[in-house]
Amino acid sequence: MARRLYTLLPSHGAPAEYAQMGDKGIRLMTFNEADIDSGDEIIVFVPGTEVACFDVRLPAQNASELRRSAAFALEDDLAVAVEDAHVAIGQPLPGGMRPVHVVNPELMTQWVSRLNAAGLKSARLVADVSVLPETPTAVDAGSHILFSTGHRHFAADASLPDDALRALVQTAAAPLTTSSSQLARRLGVTASEPSSMPLLGQLAQWAEKAGPLTDLRQGPFVSRKQAEFKIGAWRPTLILAAAAAIAFLSVTALESRSLSRLGSALDRQARDIYSSAFPGVPVPANLASAIRTQESAPVANRLPFLEAAALLYEAVPADSDISIQGLRYDQATGRLIANMTYPKFGSDTDLKSALEGKGLAVSLGDSRQQDGQVLGDLTLEGAR
Repeated sequence: MARRLYTLLPSHGAPAEYAQMGDKGIRLMTFNEADIDSGDEIIVFVPGTEVACFDVRLPAQNASELRRSAAFALEDDLAVAVEDAHVAIGQPLPGGMRPVHVVNPELMTQWVSRLNAAGLKSARLVADVSVLPETPTAVDAGSHILFSTGHRHFAADASLPDDALRALVQTAAAPLTTSSSQLARRLGVTASEPSSMPLLGQLAQWAEKAGPLTDLRQGPFVSRKQAEFKIGAWRPTLILAAAAAIAFLSVTALESRSLSRLGSALDRQARDIYSSAFPGVPVPANLASAIRTQESAPVANRLPFLEAAALLYEAVPADSDISIQGLRYDQATGRLIANMTYPKFGSDTDLKSALEGKGLAVSLGDSRQQDGQVLGDLTLEGAR
């Protein structure tokens, strides 16, 4: 009888451990005890720090069109160009939204190679953070911390400063349940009753209750076993599809001339808009490529997130009543945007001068006063 087994992404040389839900709860097994069969379903948890998880409302389309639509719907939320991201789509949620998980395709290639080397060629890849319950939860996963705020799921590097971690969980809908008292201290919340279950067992238990899981192995990364199907069973459908295709091509031939005329008109309109937006600049042959190049032009001296955050925290004077409320980092440009509170107007200018003294480029957003404090944004990046 086929089983569903859970495991963590195999490390080089590290012994694999598996978890299975049974009548008596979660059972943890070594690789030899698991005695994996070719018919078993294997779920491999990958670090949530490498996967961006969103819920997006998408139109009804086929799988490939869904992935393209999801990528462009999230274009403003991604730190990389949509063409450079691998997108996986989950099953529809009760409210009509769909889980959309985004990961670096080069990293996907590495993960699939590690699965093949471990003999898990048909295993599914699932972000560990995606199986967390909807109730606000924080889980220590060793190298990273998993968060469910009640609004969304995300993971953060465990090496982040405590203040940064606390800023990340301020949007939680209710008090967080933590997996350990040490994590509770770092987050500044009341400690919960610590769980005696290992991380793999806890993830497996949540996954069993989470409903359909979002497998990252879609599109070019689908396994051979997932892609297998019998042509004979599909022959009647394929015949009908061929007939429909012939009719469709006949109609398309009649419309192609009209579409060609419309395309020429749109191209002329796009060139006029480009000339207005960039006066004095020759209109390039490939408008889309030119605009993409201008928007993603390389920024000198990009600051890594941890270095930028460390410099910001170091520049805030002790006992100054200046507080960092939230952080956003754009990987493509190396910009760190911090939501700040100041005790008075002018404190933001002092902080800006201190950071510029370290050779950084700093810009301040509009400031406003609320509840006796001054609120404002500060953007930090490497000097150009």
